[in-house]
Amino acid sequence: MKRIYYIGIILVLFALHACETDNKKYYAGDYISPSIVLPATGSHIVLTETSANDTVLFKWQRADFGFPAAITYAVQIAKPDTYFESAVKIGETKGTSAAVNYANLNNSVLIAGLVPETPTEIEVRVNASINNNIRTLYSESIRLVITAYNVEVVYPILFVPGSYQGWNPADSSTIVSSPKADGVYEGYFYFPANTEFKFTGQPDWNPLNWGEGGGGKLQAGAGNIKVTAAGFYKVMANTNNLTYSIIPVSWSITGSATSNNSIVLSYNEKNHTLETTTHLNSGEFVFKETGAGNRVLGLYFGRQLTDNGSEIIVEEAGNYTISLNLQKYPYTFTLK
Repeated sequence: MKRIYYIGIILVLFALHACETDNKKYYAGDYISPSIVLPATGSHIVLTETSANDTVLFKWQRADFGFPAAITYAVQIAKPDTYFESAVKIGETKGTSAAVNYANLNNSVLIAGLVPETPTEIEVRVNASINNNIRTLYSESIRLVITAYNVEVVYPILFVPGSYQGWNPADSSTIVSSPKADGVYEGYFYFPANTEFKFTGQPDWNPLNWGEGGGGKLQAGAGNIKVTAAGFYKVMANTNNLTYSIIPVSWSITGSATSNNSIVLSYNEKNHTLETTTHLNSGEFVFKETGAGNRVLGLYFGRQLTDNGSEIIVEEAGNYTISLNLQKYPYTFTLK
């Protein structure tokens, strides 16, 4: 299957003096939100792999915050009537238009949850922002009908070079991924004691790399992030607000197939997977995380997993080896 690579790490920071009252963000004057001009609401866009370099033009009227400012605009898409809770950013610019090629738009709508080869509605909006102290302005949303083509989705990633893998930023097996393509990245790692690492925006040290900024903050070009205790960790990085977290976690399986007991998975250093061999009843189970919000992964498609997905079926009782692969998103498993 052909892979279409989603390009998505450009970080632009602006500093602008702003006022605050009672720790609440507010507008410094009269404001006008951006307004989408193109494409027209209701337009039907048919994406094809043979026209991957063709573009769709998104155009909007300029926002006005009531004072001179350097404004950054972002085009977002989401499933209809979801209030953009899982919005996917498809473009960012300082201007009032963005041309998005079919390949990137197709990848983005698949991330947003559209079913390929089926005409499906999607909502689009534009937001205008200055900095974290000034409220973001949002356009009214429009609806488009998009027919996507079937291709393997590629999620935005950061590389995580460190002492645990030979300080190799080109190692594509040690990454964090952004499931919503929103600048929030997650990944799972086994770290030996006294591990040090950094994040990079590409399979090299330049131009983007982040290190320890203190207090859970990331800082461009800073020193190494350190993990003292050996263990299995969930690592998160947010390139929107330059923060990170490292949380020790464990994974287990639970459900009627385990008599509703939790069976803990152990890390297999050779395969870089979490595994257990155990007796399972005829029934169902899911994967459950403990330590970082009690996440539950269930079946999505084939061997892919998704948050709160359907239970995995065990048709016949017996001894099984269950293997959970969390090296990259989407996560997968085997049962044999």
